[in-house]
Amino acid sequence: MDLKYVPSTCPYCGTGCGINLVVKDGQVTGISPWHRNPVNEGKVCIRGNRSFEFVNNVERITTPLIKKDGKFVEASWEDAYKEIAGHLKSVKGDEIGCVASARTCNEDNYVFKNFAQNVVKTASIDYCGRGCNADAVRGLADAFGKGAMTNSITDISDAKAILVIGSNPLDENPLAGRRIIMARKNGAKVIVADARTSATAKIADLHIAINPGTEVAFLNGVAAAIIKAGKENKDFIAKKTKDFEKCKAAVAPCTPEAVAKICGIPEGIVTQAAEIFTASSPASVVTSAGAVSGDILRASANLVLLTGNVGVAGAGVNLLRAKSNAQGAMDMGCVPADNGHAVPAMIEAAAAGKITALYVMGENIASAGPKVAEALDKVGFIVVQDMFMTETAAKAHVFLPSASFTERDGTVTNSERRVQRVRKAVEPIGSSRADWQIICELATAMGADKGFAFKSADEIFEEIVKNVPDYAGITYAMLEKPEAIQWPAAGGVFGSAFLYADKFATKDGKGTFAAVGYTAGEAVSADYPFAVAAQWPRGTLSLNTASIVREFPEAKVTINKADAQKLGISTGNKVKVSGKDGSVTMTANVTTGIKTGVVSLPLAAAAVKLEKTEGA
Repeated sequence: MDLKYVPSTCPYCGTGCGINLVVKDGQVTGISPWHRNPVNEGKVCIRGNRSFEFVNNVERITTPLIKKDGKFVEASWEDAYKEIAGHLKSVKGDEIGCVASARTCNEDNYVFKNFAQNVVKTASIDYCGRGCNADAVRGLADAFGKGAMTNSITDISDAKAILVIGSNPLDENPLAGRRIIMARKNGAKVIVADARTSATAKIADLHIAINPGTEVAFLNGVAAAIIKAGKENKDFIAKKTKDFEKCKAAVAPCTPEAVAKICGIPEGIVTQAAEIFTASSPASVVTSAGAVSGDILRASANLVLLTGNVGVAGAGVNLLRAKSNAQGAMDMGCVPADNGHAVPAMIEAAAAGKITALYVMGENIASAGPKVAEALDKVGFIVVQDMFMTETAAKAHVFLPSASFTERDGTVTNSERRVQRVRKAVEPIGSSRADWQIICELATAMGADKGFAFKSADEIFEEIVKNVPDYAGITYAMLEKPEAIQWPAAGGVFGSAFLYADKFATKDGKGTFAAVGYTAGEAVSADYPFAVAAQWPRGTLSLNTASIVREFPEAKVTINKADAQKLGISTGNKVKVSGKDGSVTMTANVTTGIKTGVVSLPLAAAAVKLEKTEGA
């Protein structure tokens, strides 16, 4: 028996937990936590613990497929490349959309970006994660200079006050959520603003059940209360920031009375939250990219600038990511160039017949809803690189099988900017190949004469460090230790646990306050009476992991008991959930752990209506 352990990084959320792949006789048979990794210290959630299962799933597609007469048939790589090259060469660059991946490695995304820019010559490259967090990342960049989490996951446990808003870390990013528990054990006060009594809300010292979509009003209210009490950090504001007066004027209307009415909360609770946040330092804001807007990030940045909680351990705005390499995909430049389309705009352009070819690497964009699926039906030619026959892959004209994270080398960058290794433990199943290899071979088949002659992921990374300033100086050898390296790493100082200790990354070195006013979103109405609190969705990896499917066999709509009684709905009933973009049937979960007038489900809608369709 041949048994070995291969260190790697969990492929699920942006926490970036270190794991060891247990390899027995050439097959990954289990996961052993990497105890030295500082992110998770030997703990893993169910996703990381069972991440070997989707690798071995018999449903994996391991041979290239070409669609003929509406059905997929197996093909050679050469024939698949020929088919793709013929179609893409016949389409103008501005009619091509390229969707990179927040799940593949930095090396894959770097090569894909070059393919989009230099081979098919399109400005429309984006990664799927930006469909929900592009504006959020921009909000951080506007305030601080860089679109990244300011601090480390590990030093959340050093905070003395934590405000969690637009996030449920204990369910969504469990090992990051663990740091909130550690902070509380160390005496920190925890505030959670969430319409649900989530797992994170249950450990809060103060749970504030705000209405979904009113986060900016709440944050502005806290800022206004701090200014009214004279508890802003005047010295920090004067020396290290600008535009404070603009922020002060913008938050002035957010009195406790006004915020209470907007958010549906008691008047005194905003002042109480402000007192907790300023009672001791450092104080931290924790949020999630997938559930928030750029204005929420700008308002969060205002709050930490107002109190001087930037540039020290345990402080800052901590933006947790849903996907393992969302930060890295952005770092690699997989964002639209001038006049290029982001993912949502690509979908709109596809629906209008302006995007006639689409190349999707490692993402299932059709799962976003019926409008996306309908738009894809209008695209003349679609290429999908993936491991499984997802909803998006089913609409492809050519399918290219990707190797799993256990079958390739590379790097991923987690939420806290930690660049970590993914290591090849076993050979790819069937004829599947690493994404970077597929792109390089296709580029060559399309006549590219330079830029794609890489023989290894290490070679690609050498190019990355030459062209991505924050990665300058990093080598694979430096990433061998479980601590790895947090960018920026230039100047011979390798690893930045938190940013902005001396100055901000803005042009003038100062943190920038924003005049963020609350704008009401789509309101509930007689037609759509329930506001929606975003629920963590299950994606391709989870749906192909047997243990997760057994634990969470289906997505459910959670509704307050009082609301359910009025509609005659009981737990287990089938319910039709309808929004402006369509409807879906889900199973009801009736509880007292959510605010009345609010439902929770993994659906991109601000307001919905519910109708009972049948019994349990």
